[in-house]
Amino acid sequence: MQATEEWIKELIVKGDMHSFYASSAWTALAARVREQQHNECQRCKNRGYYVPCDVVHHKQYVKKRPDMALDEGNLECLCRECHEEEHKRKRPMLNEEKW
Repeated sequence: MQATEEWIKELIVKGDMHSFYASSAWTALAARVREQQHNECQRCKNRGYYVPCDVVHHKQYVKKRPDMALDEGNLECLCRECHEEEHKRKRPMLNEEKW
């Protein structure tokens, strides 16, 4: 596991997180988490709604905690809207001029 953490730290320095998210270790873990969490957004589920999972999210961000990048307990399924809200990103509002 130490080698994996060092590899992730190198990717962070290089600005190449794509390699981590494309790795077999991540894709297998993300698939397992989706299955365990029934492919549901956990935050919407806690509010009583069923919304499919779009993203397996790191509660402790990889760049801050590379040691937790592959820790199942650090992951949660989120819908796109909850993930955008988590990262404080806002979607542009549509008006009559945009569709």
